[in-house]
Amino acid sequence: MKKERFRPNSGYRRHRVRRSRGTNPRARALWLWSLSGALLFALVWAVSLASAGGDATRGLETTPPPAEEGSPDANCQMCHTNHNFRGRFQDGEIISLYVDVGEFENSVHGPAGLECIACHPDTERYPHQPSNPQIDCTTCHLTEDGQVGAVVRDVELTVDLPYADRREMTVAINAACATCHEEAEKEAVDSMHVRVMESGNRYAPLCADCHGSHDITTPGQPRVQITRICGRCHQAVYSTYRTSVHGAVLAQEPNNPDVPTCVDCHGVHSVRGPRSTTFSNDSIAICGNCHADPARMARYDVPTRVYRTYLEDFHGRSVNLARLARTGKPSPEAKCVHCHGTHNIQAPDDPRSTVAGERVLSACQRCHPGASERFPDAWMRHREPTWEEAPVIAAVNMAYGYVLVPGVIGGFLLYIGLDARKRWLEKRSQLRRAIAEAEQEIEAELGVDYDFFEDE
Repeated sequence: MKKERFRPNSGYRRHRVRRSRGTNPRARALWLWSLSGALLFALVWAVSLASAGGDATRGLETTPPPAEEGSPDANCQMCHTNHNFRGRFQDGEIISLYVDVGEFENSVHGPAGLECIACHPDTERYPHQPSNPQIDCTTCHLTEDGQVGAVVRDVELTVDLPYADRREMTVAINAACATCHEEAEKEAVDSMHVRVMESGNRYAPLCADCHGSHDITTPGQPRVQITRICGRCHQAVYSTYRTSVHGAVLAQEPNNPDVPTCVDCHGVHSVRGPRSTTFSNDSIAICGNCHADPARMARYDVPTRVYRTYLEDFHGRSVNLARLARTGKPSPEAKCVHCHGTHNIQAPDDPRSTVAGERVLSACQRCHPGASERFPDAWMRHREPTWEEAPVIAAVNMAYGYVLVPGVIGGFLLYIGLDARKRWLEKRSQLRRAIAEAEQEIEAELGVDYDFFEDE
C-alpha cells in the first residue's frame, strides 16, 4: 500500500476554512457589540451606586478605630479623631483637640508603644471631669424617637478646658517629659532657657516648643531643622545665620554633618549664651572643634593653621590660659568672634566679611581705638612666619628659638651648675680641715700612741 505523504498543517488549514464558512460575520460583530455595551452599563451602574451610597451614609459612618480593640488609647481616640473636636480655654481661646493618629504612629513615641496617659496622666478618666461632665452618649450619637442612633462622624463638639490659657496647658503637659527623659532634664537645669523661665518669663522654651507634641521625630533630622526650630524664637539671629557661610552651606546640604548649627555652639539642653560667665572664653574651643580638625577642614580647603596660629599669638595664649584657669571672668583679649563675627561669619575673601580688605582695621580698632592704617600690617593674618612669607620674622623667631632662648636658659643652667659645684667643693674642703684640726688637738692632749679601746 502506498503511504500518504504527510503535509504539515494541511488538515488544520482545511478545518479552519470549513469553520469560517459556517460563521455569519454580521452576527458575530453584533454579539461583540452587545457584550461591550453590557460591561459598560455594569461599570456605570456600580460607580453610581458607590457614589449614592457614600452620600447617603456620610455623617453617619463610624470612623475606623485607629487603636486596637481593648487598647487604652481606644477611648481617647473616640473623641480625639474627630476633626471638629475643639477645646475652649478660660481666656476664650479655642483650639483643635484633633489628633492625627497616623502622625503619632510615625513619631518616635508611636513605635515605642507609648500610650496617651504617659504624657497626659491627669486625663485617665472619661470624661476628664467626672464632677462636671460636658458630654454624654447623645452628644455623639443621633437620637430618633428616644433611641440612640449611629455615631455621627466629625460632630461639632466644644468642651471647656481646665486651663487659663494655651501656655498654662503646655507648661502642665511639659512636666510629663521628665518622667522618661531624666538626663535631658538634668542637663537643662542650669540652662539659659530654665533661667529665663525661673525669672518669670513663662514663654521661655519648653520641651514641646522645640520637639513638638504628637509629631515628635528624631532630633536633628534633617540637621537644617535645628536652625529652623531655634529660629521660631530667635528670628533675627536665624535670618543672619542663613546668609552666613555656615548657613548657606547647610541650606544647600540640609544633612551636612560638618556645618555647625545652633546646638553645636550653644548646646542642646544645656543651652549657654553670651551672658554665661564661661561662654566667652570657651568660644575659642568651640571654634576649634571644627577648625582644628584636619580632615573636616580639608574638605572645604580651609587650613587648620588659622586656629593654630591664633593660639600661638598673644590673643590666643591669653584667652586660652584664662579658659583653662576657669577664672569665671571673660578675658579682655580678642577672640575669634571679635574679628570674624558670630552668626554673620563670612569667608575672609567675601566682601561682606568683617575682616575683608580694609575692614581689618575696623576690627582692630574695636580693641585698639588709636590704631592707625599701618597697625594691621604688624599682624601676620594667620600666616606662619616662613622664609618665603616673612623672612625677617622667620629670622627673629629662629634667633629667639635657637640662639637667645636656649643661650639664656642654657647659660643660667651652666652658671647654676658651676656655682653648685664650687659650693660643694668649698664645704668638703672645710669639713676636711675641721677633721684634721680635731685630730691634731686630740694627739696633743692624749699623745700619739693613746689607744681609745685599751680599757675595754
